[in-house]
Amino acid sequence: MSAASRSWSGLRRAGERGLGKVGVAFFLVACVFTYYGQLNRLQTHDVVGTVYTALALVQRHTIWLDAYLRDIQAHVGVYTYMLARGPGGHTVTATPSASSLLAVPVVALFHAAGVGGSDWGGMMEASLLTAALTAAATVAVLFTALTRLTTRRRAALVAGTIAWGTLVWGVDGQALWQHGGAALALSVALLALIDRRLLLAGVALAAMVAFRPTTPVIALFLLPLVGRRARDWGRFVLGIVPFALPLAVYNWVAFGSPLRQGYGTGHVVASLRPDWGRILQATPTLLLSPGRGLFVYSPVLLFAVAGAILGRRVPLYRWCALAALAYVVVIANGSVWYGGESFGPRKITEILPLLAVLLVPAVDAVVGTRWLWLYVALLATSVFVEVLGASAAPASVWFDGNPDVNRFSTWWSPTNNEIEAMLHTHVAARIGWTVAILACALLFGWLTSTTVSRVRGLGRAAGESPEGRTAAADR
Repeated sequence: MSAASRSWSGLRRAGERGLGKVGVAFFLVACVFTYYGQLNRLQTHDVVGTVYTALALVQRHTIWLDAYLRDIQAHVGVYTYMLARGPGGHTVTATPSASSLLAVPVVALFHAAGVGGSDWGGMMEASLLTAALTAAATVAVLFTALTRLTTRRRAALVAGTIAWGTLVWGVDGQALWQHGGAALALSVALLALIDRRLLLAGVALAAMVAFRPTTPVIALFLLPLVGRRARDWGRFVLGIVPFALPLAVYNWVAFGSPLRQGYGTGHVVASLRPDWGRILQATPTLLLSPGRGLFVYSPVLLFAVAGAILGRRVPLYRWCALAALAYVVVIANGSVWYGGESFGPRKITEILPLLAVLLVPAVDAVVGTRWLWLYVALLATSVFVEVLGASAAPASVWFDGNPDVNRFSTWWSPTNNEIEAMLHTHVAARIGWTVAILACALLFGWLTSTTVSRVRGLGRAAGESPEGRTAAADR
């Protein structure tokens, strides 16, 4: 090897080692700051039952929301669609309660600071902070999983794409929907499947279903990754039990039957019957339309399609692609497939961890070629769209114009949609502030990861010193 080649190899190895600064600590801090610091702080009514259930658990050690019903109705009205009636007439959240468990630590801190049920603003802040922490954890776990599949530098590029170029920011990190918990659980499941930690994979996939009842189809398509050995399946199934049994008990207590849940069993059963007319119209609308298209809100994810093609012979990539496609079809079959007054195709954000994995073979293929510039351009466009969503709530920009959201043609208008409306309203004045928040988030993330790297370096240096070796021998 020539001296020049050795020098170049040394620089590359140094770059890989230096990329330790862009790791878990970076993504956790940068993402939490970005998501919690965004200007779009409106918490939809969908999250009310979730965060107040966390308060009921902390303050009263119960799941019943009777004591908070008057406070909730004072802000959302008498019709509280996110609540349901349980046995004995008790009020309980209709949304899956697993997300409430995510909120318990944050709500406990807020409660210790004096925030109670009547402090609506404080409860909504607890909701937003929980969502930000959950979404940041999703990105950090995904980064860890991606390092198993490609170089650390490319894993950081893909994780950054998911963090700031997709609805992990605009939905999962914006409010305490069900999607954030489901995406985090799926990310853990993917990491566990890659590492062959099948007990953890079972726990994570069961948790995903507990967070989001529409996700069993994702779990079904990932089952081939468990393998064929009976021992592997035994560990996987054993991991399901810790979530399956408590969920059944909760449904029994809250709704009178282990098989019932807050949205209504009949609603779930009806969603399983395919409406092919709706599926054939809603599927392309969810992916390509100007108003709800995943690849319009995040055009960089088109590379995930390329990754699915390039990696089709690898079981991990093949089954992730099929799971993502099947889930889009399931959501397209629902009566409210468009996701209500939300930013972008909210209801399919659960597939983003799958698409993160699919980006790997595409990024591996384009690095070092001219196609990388196209990736960067599409990523910049995707980040800009997310900046728009973080600058203002779309409900106050476009939905107040009363569009007929039940008509598919509404979502295909290139001149009348959320993105177009935000570009021509007061949101433009807020974009600068959002960009400044993002820049600060990246700076704080870099400072944190640099500090962690230096502390670890000092620790290693101390361990390698004669005094450190003597101390280790004494222990």
